Amino acid sequence: MKQLLLKSLALAVIAAAGHASAGVVVVTPADMNAGVNSWTLANYRGLSTGHTSTTVAAINTVNPRSGNGSVQMSLTDASGKADFAYAWGFDSTRTLGTLSALSYDWYRSSGGTSDTHLQPAMRLTYDADGDASTLGDRGYLIWEQVYNGGGMVLDTWNSSNILAGNYWQRQFSPGANVDNYIPLQEWMSAGRPATSDLLTANSAVLGIEFGIGSGWGGSFNGFVDNVTFGFNGESTTFNFEAVRAAEVPEPASALLVGLGLLGFAAARRRKSK
Repeated sequence: MKQLLLKSLALAVIAAAGHASAGVVVVTPADMNAGVNSWTLANYRGLSTGHTSTTVAAINTVNPRSGNGSVQMSLTDASGKADFAYAWGFDSTRTLGTLSALSYDWYRSSGGTSDTHLQPAMRLTYDADGDASTLGDRGYLIWEQVYNGGGMVLDTWNSSNILAGNYWQRQFSPGANVDNYIPLQEWMSAGRPATSDLLTANSAVLGIEFGIGSGWGGSFNGFVDNVTFGFNGESTTFNFEAVRAAEVPEPASALLVGLGLLGFAAARRRKSK
């Protein structure tokens, strides 16, 4: 019986290790702005930068989502703006064609005076031809709830799996919007808008970001957490926390510990006999 249990635990360890295609990374204020492969506060416009908006863009405990914190994003007038960006630059394995996961949790508080359809938007930064030496073909593909059906639910966390959603395009050069709201597959097809950057499955994804502002009128208060992106079936979820909690072993590690303890107990019993 003990041998059967040991064998079952071993198989469970193998299965858990074989399916470890997703990971969770905790991001605290101390982890921000640490260079490559870290989240960075970008495009901030607030009192400290000469604008009239009291803009907040920080990880805090005001409205925790999955633990003790989340990212608060708020502004008090149209001059405010803030983005949280994660950029990795050119990576041949990270393209529009290999993008396999994209989701996030977001929240809009009631009481703000900005347009009722606004919420923290998600953006993919692309390079259309996948060539680092050409600079005139970069931009954003932007996801917003208003272009994806369903009403805005205030004062509650919304979980949006946006991989198959509708996006519009913002071209860095010549600084123009392509206001078509279509899925990623259509942006990569021959039926894409004629005025758009020519995206394909080989278009490089250079990073992701979420943010508020850029001409929003009135006041706004919202939150973001659990941002997930992945390529080729491997994904990472970023859980924003005010304070890092004690590390919890991954399932495979916990099973290995359990297996070791069970084997040790069995050995002790044999020795005592």
